[in-house]
Amino acid sequence: MSSRVLNDELEEFLAHLRLERSYSENTVNAYRRDLERYLQDMGARGVTAPDDISREHVTGHLKTLRELELADATVARTASAMRHFHKFLVRENLAKKDPTSHLRVVRSQRKLPVYLTVKEAKRLVESPDARTPLGIRDRAMLELLWACGLRVSELVALKTGDAFWEEELLRVFGKGSKERVVPIGEEAIHWVRDEYLGSVREQFAKGMGRDKHVMFLSRNGRPLTRQMLNILISRYARNAGLKVQVTPHVCHPSRRSGRRPARRAGDAWPRRHLDDTDLYPPGAFSPQTCSR
Repeated sequence: MSSRVLNDELEEFLAHLRLERSYSENTVNAYRRDLERYLQDMGARGVTAPDDISREHVTGHLKTLRELELADATVARTASAMRHFHKFLVRENLAKKDPTSHLRVVRSQRKLPVYLTVKEAKRLVESPDARTPLGIRDRAMLELLWACGLRVSELVALKTGDAFWEEELLRVFGKGSKERVVPIGEEAIHWVRDEYLGSVREQFAKGMGRDKHVMFLSRNGRPLTRQMLNILISRYARNAGLKVQVTPHVCHPSRRSGRRPARRAGDAWPRRHLDDTDLYPPGAFSPQTCSR
């Protein structure tokens, strides 16, 4: 196990990411996992303080990760977390040296994303049984994922007051609590406002753990989690007979099918860099997928 001193420094660094850098909780947790594994390794090597860590220790840890046959992207992400951690320690006068200063920034090769065709996305969205309350809820969630290109974490965090129905707009809080407004199509408005919020949500809200503001609830009245939604999406993908491994992200380009107002592709897509859009192959944003 890592020493108590290193754990203290780690908690200060994570607090910095959360409070000063406004990183999302998911990102902070990813840093925590990578750095806890790193510090546990340092503890096993007899390290008791940040300045006890040498370049050899850093290189040795990355070598260990490769020997465990972890993905190159995982090793690169861990190296980046280590560099940010040690830079923080030096900047805050919590350490005198940075043992990661010799590390080169190696960007992992970006794989071509998997995406659904319009027909496949339509089969996925229409797979819930809309004759049941749970089916109506799930249809409403899938419509929003498709129509607005939301992340799972953004969908489960939605509040009932985030939808502006007359304007056909949805307010979304993304990574780092960044706020954006995206358009909603008529189909999504029908399933969310008329079908789900109109009657179904009230049935769930009568259960234990009632929440007056979270938009999508479990059958027990509790807010849905990312894990629960991922399981639901995978199940509906299997029911729809889709061959590709479906994650919420694959709905981003295929949502341009007319279930939302025709806009320039990428206007509301939650990406951090314009290059993210360029990763998609020709046809992912074709006229057929961008307008009704």
